[in-house]
Amino acid sequence: MTAAVKKYFQESHDLELPDKAIINIPLQWEGKVLERVEKLYEYLISDCKEAILSADVILWVTHSQGTPVSAILLKKLIEENLIQIEKQPVCMLAMAGISHGPFPSLKGNLLVKYFEADAARELFEFMDSDSDISIQYRESMAYILQSKVKTVFMGSMQDQVVPLYSAIMSGITHPNILRAVYIDGHIYSKDDFLIRLITFAIRLLNVGLSDHGFLIHISEVLAGKIYAWEGGHSTVYEELNVFMLPLQYLFETPPFGPYQIQTPKILFKSQLHDSTDRAKQKVLDKVKARLDPFQVKPRLNPFHLPWAMRGIWDDPRILNDEILSLELESLQDLFDKWNPTSAKLKEIKFRLEPLKARL
Repeated sequence: MTAAVKKYFQESHDLELPDKAIINIPLQWEGKVLERVEKLYEYLISDCKEAILSADVILWVTHSQGTPVSAILLKKLIEENLIQIEKQPVCMLAMAGISHGPFPSLKGNLLVKYFEADAARELFEFMDSDSDISIQYRESMAYILQSKVKTVFMGSMQDQVVPLYSAIMSGITHPNILRAVYIDGHIYSKDDFLIRLITFAIRLLNVGLSDHGFLIHISEVLAGKIYAWEGGHSTVYEELNVFMLPLQYLFETPPFGPYQIQTPKILFKSQLHDSTDRAKQKVLDKVKARLDPFQVKPRLNPFHLPWAMRGIWDDPRILNDEILSLELESLQDLFDKWNPTSAKLKEIKFRLEPLKARL
């Protein structure tokens, strides 16, 4: 993160930050989520309290199980005024977070059963939004979002551990969330139908629209190989541009910057849409996080995928938006040219064939 901060201020503001301007506080501890929260809280209070209180900006970076740990810990620090949210802008980058649990198929994995023990088994409790740890995590996430903590959920397209819908926490909605996906360079192509469709679905969530469940039903197809090098659960934090995104989100959107996520006009009442940016921000600051119930099933119904696609293509809020409707047209052309080679992707194309007339 330090390298990203220096690069951002150098490139965006021609400002070279000295090393002493940045304080790194590694949060390292093993164990279950609440065990880590308590140990890390004690560490921050005893060793880092002055650094936290004197910080001008707080950038919080987390990965995998660290995401629920961080949300619960952040809530605790804000409640106790150790982080003064009105004076200290906060942005959290959550990479491959375990928000809705890992892939259900990993539950019987030998690594989980015998080597990772309780901490790994606890991760599967996040698959049920009614479990005790999931409730505490979701309530903490809602609290920090409503406390103006900007949050970037970064999923990895070929994650071998965490499904994309879990990494981007699809079960929560709030204006302070920005969702994104990391794609390994060797598989990326701007003209790949599936890649464009996934990024389009994430864009829909970012502008406050529904993806009609598409990302949930496509996630199992994207899983990397857990016993091979390929798979983005760990490679996501090796890419410097991943760390640049939360900096852009924090400093280049209101209240510090001029840029905003383009939200379809249909989502705003006319009087709000025509109002000043300050008036809009006051309204958005009062928005409460919406928490949707979530229970992961071991096996998804394959017929739901084309139904989700139909929902996207028939959504009037998408069709009536100039930018989003143009992207739909591009996707229509790409689908006709799409010739997947792997068995999984061929199966996806087969499932989508009934929609070809609509596409």
